[in-house]
Amino acid sequence: MDRDYYETTLDGEHFKGQAVYANASSGTGVGFANGTTVPVFTSTTTGNLVAVMFGDKGSTMRCDMNYADSSGFTSMGGVGVCQHSDGRVIDVMW
Repeated sequence: MDRDYYETTLDGEHFKGQAVYANASSGTGVGFANGTTVPVFTSTTTGNLVAVMFGDKGSTMRCDMNYADSSGFTSMGGVGVCQHSDGRVIDVMW
């Protein structure tokens, strides 16, 4: 997974946006298999995401999300916190 898509409604305003991994890293290298060099690709993630959502009435929300499964399987649930552009802080759990 390279991103996740979020939608929510708060006080009659519908928000939509994307989340991307925070602190993810990737790399490349060379490995050996059966006497032949082969490319190796690696990536790591902590399961922490940063999301930005835009509301249909002009508000925004920025969220820091922590997935229960660091591989990005959102069906495993998670927790997070979002800050509305008016300053409200909202705890999230799914």
